Amino acid sequence: MIESVADTRLFEEVARPLLAQGLSVRFQARGASMSPAIRDGEVVEVIPTDVTELQKDDIVLAKTEHGFRLHRIVLADSGEDRFITRGDCGQENDPVLTGAQILGIARSKQVWLGRNFVRAKFKGVGGWTLRSAARAQDLAGKAVRRAWSFGFLSGSRSG
Repeated sequence: MIESVADTRLFEEVARPLLAQGLSVRFQARGASMSPAIRDGEVVEVIPTDVTELQKDDIVLAKTEHGFRLHRIVLADSGEDRFITRGDCGQENDPVLTGAQILGIARSKQVWLGRNFVRAKFKGVGGWTLRSAARAQDLAGKAVRRAWSFGFLSGSRSG
């Protein structure tokens, strides 16, 4: 979610023409509505899309009356020009979208793997593997930090 009206306007002025020219845009996602697929602060890449090819489970960037949303499609009916989205953490569907409101489809996000950022696609086994490895690495790091804070990794032994 974009944070202010001015930010929303500026984002649209930049993103819409780039996507219309067939280019991709990358931005830092805000909010927790798509967690764990997309966490607050992660950098997401959106590419142009033909709305007639959109399917259930695609993650799309759409302009709504409340600003921009990067949510998952739960119903795609291109013949009727009706698309319904919902955040992965959401209990209720978003209002119905038309194809004109959809700017693009999320292709990937950047994740840390070791000491490098890598692009993990949202579709395919390779992207799933990278996203899972990055999540496991994050959880392992948290476990080590927690163990360190409790003195389990201090290097001293009592006894």
